[in-house]
Amino acid sequence: MTLVVHPDPQEPAGGFAFLELPDGSLQGDTTTVAVFDAYGERWLRQAVARNDRDLNWQTERFEFGPYRVYRHEGADWVRIGPEIVNWIEEYAPLRIAIGGAAYNVIWPDDVAPRARAAELGDIRPVARPRPVVATPAPAPRPASAPEPETDPEALTADTVPPPAPKPRARRAAGLGLLTSLLLFLFAVVAGAAAGTWWHWPADTASQPDSSAVVARAATDTCSVNALSGLGGGFATVGQAMRNCGRDITPDVALALVEDYAARSDPQALLLFGTLYDGTELDARVENLIGLSFATDDTKAVEYYHRAVAAGAIEADTRLAATCARLADADSTLAKGAYDDYCR
Repeated sequence: MTLVVHPDPQEPAGGFAFLELPDGSLQGDTTTVAVFDAYGERWLRQAVARNDRDLNWQTERFEFGPYRVYRHEGADWVRIGPEIVNWIEEYAPLRIAIGGAAYNVIWPDDVAPRARAAELGDIRPVARPRPVVATPAPAPRPASAPEPETDPEALTADTVPPPAPKPRARRAAGLGLLTSLLLFLFAVVAGAAAGTWWHWPADTASQPDSSAVVARAATDTCSVNALSGLGGGFATVGQAMRNCGRDITPDVALALVEDYAARSDPQALLLFGTLYDGTELDARVENLIGLSFATDDTKAVEYYHRAVAAGAIEADTRLAATCARLADADSTLAKGAYDDYCR
């Protein structure tokens, strides 16, 4: 069994990560996490020093948590925050203890610590401007200094400057006329040859093979065309999309979900509700592909309601839970959504 660390796509500023484990690795709804530095042979503990990384590691084991366990698409997921992520350097060799088991992990370079705001007392280097060194201008030549005179009798063969080159003689006008005539005859011959060969087939040796391009596109199982052509509704397309993981972009995934949701596909509507539901997680879509929305129960309840109407039985429980949250909300928008989809 392995543990994989993923950055949280909802936190572009860093500081949060997901731990992915095989399905069934974690028992219960919550778990704790302990982090051991295999190189320094120390355990990470709750931060006690803001700027001293060494003081936050100790010889005694420390358990972080409890953290909620998400189960989706054949995997267990745990979301950790800056209390752990901020104190781990990239490529650090770690042993992460979770759910009664320990996993050897090399911390990835795409899970960055969360940047902290500057506080009073922070010492930061101040760039000093480079000094500008003025270059002294050359001293002006006195205006009264006369130009030195040259004695013609003192000049020798070595001191006499060479004579100026003579201008080249102009070509005869007849040569230019002959050149023009030859160019005209060449143009006539070339035109006749082009007219003779006009109907010859084009040389296809340098042309791209369109069939090869189509074949390469067809073999790309994670392209929009390949996924859209699977058929079987979003139950089939969505599973193939999840299997693509990082090989598909969030924009492509969103286009597919929107397309099937517009057809009132129950699984596409259920996924839309999940993406807006802050208490649910579609791990492969949100963590691997990176398609995720800000939490909005008013939109989640709408899509859950539509999914139930379209025949998604698994949306019943989520609809009820979302309605319960809206019933306790104070905002006018929440009460309006409750009246529209929960009564």
